[in-house]
Amino acid sequence: MVQRSVKRSAVRVRWELEEYTLDTPAQEQTVSDSTQIPNPWESYDTADAAANAAGFTLTAPEAISGSSAKTYQVMNSGDGEVIFEILFETGADGEHAAYIHKASGTDDISGDYNDYAETETLDVNSRSVTMKGNDGLINLALWTDGGYSYALNVSEGLSRSDIAALVAEIQ
Repeated sequence: MVQRSVKRSAVRVRWELEEYTLDTPAQEQTVSDSTQIPNPWESYDTADAAANAAGFTLTAPEAISGSSAKTYQVMNSGDGEVIFEILFETGADGEHAAYIHKASGTDDISGDYNDYAETETLDVNSRSVTMKGNDGLINLALWTDGGYSYALNVSEGLSRSDIAALVAEIQ
């Protein structure tokens, strides 16, 4: 076998590095922010339909804070906890004037984690009702009755007597 020697010329390359900044499109930056948790609330057209889904009824006043438009919803957590909710709508961009929650048990089911300056407990129709609010107005009322927990939340706040009158109507 004949071996040949091949001579190759050396090539020198000089690179000059330049710095580049690439902008990431806004769409790519927000992709992870667009992931949403499914809404756990199921809406119903009537109180009866919601009661059938919840397995219990919720009786509420005709109107709260001038709002009589209602949305009926039920949330079933899958582990046996069911919350029946009535939303009183103001009609302004889906805002709610108030809501009422009812669920089996004795837990706070309000979903309201605000710190209120004023908290007091009053007797309303033989129910011990915890009322929370600010500046003399009540935003949240909590009580239990007949094995159920109740929560009444009024966004603008009402007087103690107005809240007590509403609590008396809720079953």
